[in-house]
Amino acid sequence: MPTRPFTLGRSRPLSGDPGAAGARPFELPAHHLVTHGVVVGMTGSGKTGLVMVLVEEALRSGVPVLMVDVKGDLPNLLFTFPELSAAEFEPWIDPSAAARDGRSTADVAEGLAARWRDGLASSGLGSGDVAALRARMAPRLLTPGTTAGEPVHVLSALETPSPLWDEDEEAAREALSASLSLLLRLVGRDPDPARSREHVLLAHLAERRLRARRAAGLEELLADLAAPPIAAVGALGVDEFFAPKERQALARELNTLLASPTFATWRKGAPLDVASWLAPQVGSGSGGAKTPAVIVSVAHLDDDERLLVLGLLFDQLLSWVRGLSGTSDLRALVVFDEVFGFLPPHPANPPTKRPLLALLKQARAFGVGVVLATQNPMDLDYKALSNAGAWFVGRLQTDADRERVVEGLSGADGGAGGVEAAALSATLKALPPRTFFVRDVHMQPPSFLAETRFSLSWLRGPVTRREIGRLVRSISPPPPAPDPTRASLDSRSAHPDPRADSLDSRSVHPDPRADSLDSRSVHPDPRADSLDSRSVHPDPRADSLDPRRASPDPRRASPDPASPAQRAPVGPGGTVVLDPRHTPAAPQPARRSGAARVDAGAPAPAPPPPAAPAPPPAPEGWRSLYAHAPAAAPEGFRYIPWVAASVIAHLRDTKLGVALNRSQLLAAPLLPDGKPDLSRVSRLDASLLATSPAAGARFAELPAPLAKRATAQAAARALREHAYRTTEAAVAVHKELGLAQDDGEPLEAFAARCRAAAARLAAAEQQQVVGRFAPKIARLGERIAAAKARYGQAEAEVAALPGAVGAALLGLVAGRDTARRAGTQRDKAAAKLERARQEWTEADAALRDLHAAQAAELAALEQLPLRAGEGIETKRLVPKKNDVEVAFVALAWAATLAGPA
Repeated sequence: MPTRPFTLGRSRPLSGDPGAAGARPFELPAHHLVTHGVVVGMTGSGKTGLVMVLVEEALRSGVPVLMVDVKGDLPNLLFTFPELSAAEFEPWIDPSAAARDGRSTADVAEGLAARWRDGLASSGLGSGDVAALRARMAPRLLTPGTTAGEPVHVLSALETPSPLWDEDEEAAREALSASLSLLLRLVGRDPDPARSREHVLLAHLAERRLRARRAAGLEELLADLAAPPIAAVGALGVDEFFAPKERQALARELNTLLASPTFATWRKGAPLDVASWLAPQVGSGSGGAKTPAVIVSVAHLDDDERLLVLGLLFDQLLSWVRGLSGTSDLRALVVFDEVFGFLPPHPANPPTKRPLLALLKQARAFGVGVVLATQNPMDLDYKALSNAGAWFVGRLQTDADRERVVEGLSGADGGAGGVEAAALSATLKALPPRTFFVRDVHMQPPSFLAETRFSLSWLRGPVTRREIGRLVRSISPPPPAPDPTRASLDSRSAHPDPRADSLDSRSVHPDPRADSLDSRSVHPDPRADSLDSRSVHPDPRADSLDPRRASPDPRRASPDPASPAQRAPVGPGGTVVLDPRHTPAAPQPARRSGAARVDAGAPAPAPPPPAAPAPPPAPEGWRSLYAHAPAAAPEGFRYIPWVAASVIAHLRDTKLGVALNRSQLLAAPLLPDGKPDLSRVSRLDASLLATSPAAGARFAELPAPLAKRATAQAAARALREHAYRTTEAAVAVHKELGLAQDDGEPLEAFAARCRAAAARLAAAEQQQVVGRFAPKIARLGERIAAAKARYGQAEAEVAALPGAVGAALLGLVAGRDTARRAGTQRDKAAAKLERARQEWTEADAALRDLHAAQAAELAALEQLPLRAGEGIETKRLVPKKNDVEVAFVALAWAATLAGPA
């Protein structure tokens, strides 16, 4: 039975009416994802929200889903509250965040529940749909390397003999190699399978055991290291390849790891078996089969451990896929959000790249779809982009990102669905949040715009390790024999300290109109080229606090412009600091007791607003900048202080002749000690800031230490240091040609410039080849001419002498001696003729060979322009410390709603 279409929201033609009149339901046939999908979009574009909606629709359709979570957002799928009541939201509200907002957790939960009910209703959904999703799915939250969730036995490829050694030897060896690399990294040894002697020796020892259907756990490998059961490794004896003392040292390190309590978490839990994870589960009662929703969270691991663990996972996934029967229906969906660093362009080759590319090329034949999501399309290898049949492109920040997407769309199908490249680039630049340019090669027309629906899950942002434990306990029965030593810890997990593991501020006041806020909104990724300030404080639907720039939600009726209660303050231009903890839809009236409600008659007149104080003076030498006020400022509008610095980073590579300048206005909230909170650094647009405050606004106090000159200077230095550590740029280079991509130059234009340079180089080298061969050709020509002349002369001499009959007659007339002399002369002339002929032949053959060699070199040079693109690679530039300068420092006042003073 075909899977029902995925209802993702509403769609409209590229040139259609952005309002409701031009929209229609957006239903994506499930089998379209068999040819994979790519979701790209900058922070705040709604990218993660679209991914979550895709997951929800797959589960509602009975399609198992395997999700890879690297930042903590995907466990939000478990925040499905069937009743959509405040009581369901409240346990997950951070008390300290609510207290800072002057509200109780009950008030915050009530507001969230109401917003979620309204948001789902606007998408034609309700609590019944949430309950149906929760009843349908069988969730698992797997956490390799920790017991916060359900642990995973990541070394099961070592300790459990696998049938893959008979079915797919290459896949089995890859899984073993990844397990050994992880093991060696844990003891601080070289994990490289090709260069590490430790890895090679352990691989030989482990493979010998696994092929014999015996476990190759650490205990067994330690015994084999002490007394190797093999005589040689390669062409060397085992002692010569790895000396006994070195083996003893390795064995001691592995034994220390084996004895370590922390290592035990890598060796217990669910086996790394994708087939069992994605098998349908029988539900209890009348529920029927449940659909697996498997989340593999590696957010708690460091970068190297993530690469190794996910390399193991994808190898196992690929092995499972290859063992399936072919189908054109969607059998399973693999979702990887924030794929940056795991599938990078050439020449980078992390452990995850090979199996991911293989999945993209092969999984479609077996009904397994892969959806990759990333902020920057330049994070992905071009081969991965070209294998995707469905593209969901949200708003992109830079011209280079947009051009990469346009190039990828054109390369995937020969054109962007009838859209000119310039028009497509302009469309991508103007996309509002939660709206995506969709390119589906299976649809007609293949290109359109789509606005995602409201998610059934509460998208509260990244979850902490402690909260993962609470989530797992909420979906799984308690273990049969809990460790008594952890009882106190578990009790603390159930009632966390409000001062620890505080929730993301979005958990208190998320915008219900947006399905996603990227985790880098609060913790910016230092590898990213830039962070839009909406990454810190977005309203994901509206681009501006300025009413002239606001983007109304077409799903809702337009509010009365005269009603200030209908205007929620939103981020100016999407690039101004705006604390989401202080952005309720409208100020809530104070609660009154029952008696007060009975006795109340006409409403009491509102007290006059207090006089607005003057802004606190900025530190010496600092400017003052202000967020724009709402069009009609509600009661309680005020400013809180941030520090901002205009920073210019110079990125250079003298060898390649590259010199780029990156200017940015960075801002961060001020801590009580006067230092900037670098975990919440934002990038602002100075043109959208005001130089004077809003009339009637109030101001929070400046941190007292900021009055000291040293503290103010330290704050500016901290932002400069942050820019030094986080600023980088990706530049395409061609080292052989000595060329580098100019700032703002499209990749295709750079490739054309490389081809032109290669053509010029080839032409110059062709001239050199011709000049190098010319003397040799001339000498051979002279040699041929001389041989030809000698041949003619010898031929004439032979013709002038009598032949055999003439010599006989001459002997009768002139005597035998005369005849003998004539015969000798004739023989000499004939030999001379033969030598001349041979010289002519050899010279002519040498000339032909020389022409052939010249033609071959010229033909090879003609191929240089055609192969110029193969030499293009990506060079990442970072500034030196002295190449980062601060143009000015400012006190940036953020607009908030804090309630009455």
